Amino acid sequence: MALGELFRIAIADTVMGMGTVFVVLIFIAFIIWLLGFIPKWEEKRAKAAASPAEAPAPAAPAAARSAAEPQGDAELVAVITAAVMAYMESEAPGSSDGYVVRNIRRAAWRHTLSE
Repeated sequence: MALGELFRIAIADTVMGMGTVFVVLIFIAFIIWLLGFIPKWEEKRAKAAASPAEAPAPAAPAAARSAAEPQGDAELVAVITAAVMAYMESEAPGSSDGYVVRNIRRAAWRHTLSE
């Protein structure tokens, strides 16, 4: 085989490989773009299914609703804070075994592979 023919084959193989990669990447990008429409379709389907079956509920008095919400929020904040504090206490380094780092210093460097 002549050198020119080898170059022609090499260039053809390179173009074929790179072309295949770009076609597949464009196909994947198209699929990802299509996945962006799924939430919109789900929202339309949920609205269509809920609209005829759902009757409008009577509105609750605004004063009663606003008085109840802060109490619920305060309870929720207290529960979440207690859970976070319990987690942090159990995950704190050295909290369960009593080990505490009191001093950090550089160790002398030794090669231990030959020992």
